[in-house]
Amino acid sequence: MSHMPDRYEKHRQRIMARLVHGGSILDVGCAQQPNTYLRGERVVGLDKSDMDIQSPYTEHIIGDITDVDNLLQGRQFDTVLMGELIEHLERPYDVLRSLRNYIADKGTLILSTPNPLGIPVVVAEYLRMRTFFYSRHHAFYFSPRWAWRLLERTGFQVVRTIGCGARIGPLWLPAPLSLSYIIVYVATPV
Repeated sequence: MSHMPDRYEKHRQRIMARLVHGGSILDVGCAQQPNTYLRGERVVGLDKSDMDIQSPYTEHIIGDITDVDNLLQGRQFDTVLMGELIEHLERPYDVLRSLRNYIADKGTLILSTPNPLGIPVVVAEYLRMRTFFYSRHHAFYFSPRWAWRLLERTGFQVVRTIGCGARIGPLWLPAPLSLSYIIVYVATPV
């Protein structure tokens, strides 16, 4: 079941789509909120959930990213997107190491994840709220320094980091990277 992305989510998706290069794109974890801003010759979605194959997607693979070696045998992509997924994984290091093998030479990984230092999360932490910004589906939160460490230890070099601004309800406001709710990381395999 898909739901309509809010203004902040659309803003994040536009940022990620602008960073894509090359004609082959793998969008991991896309079924709930497909990125309609993507442009490529081959846009493949990979998710545990089924999704309708609609433009810009040309194919959908149903499966768990932790089984990437069986799902993507022999395939490579110019750009791999992981929007709002890494924080859900219990073994993010293993997944990123495996996924690295499916990124073409001079390819790119574009990953976004919530920032525990973002304005709404800090407020929720300060007030010890367990109802907002405390998803039962999240296994981790990665601050920018630790997201960089995660990527570096799994064979990537971070080449760019972009904040998506502060999220207040369904709205977004400009904010410095360190206070942004969602941060996008662009990395290349080394």
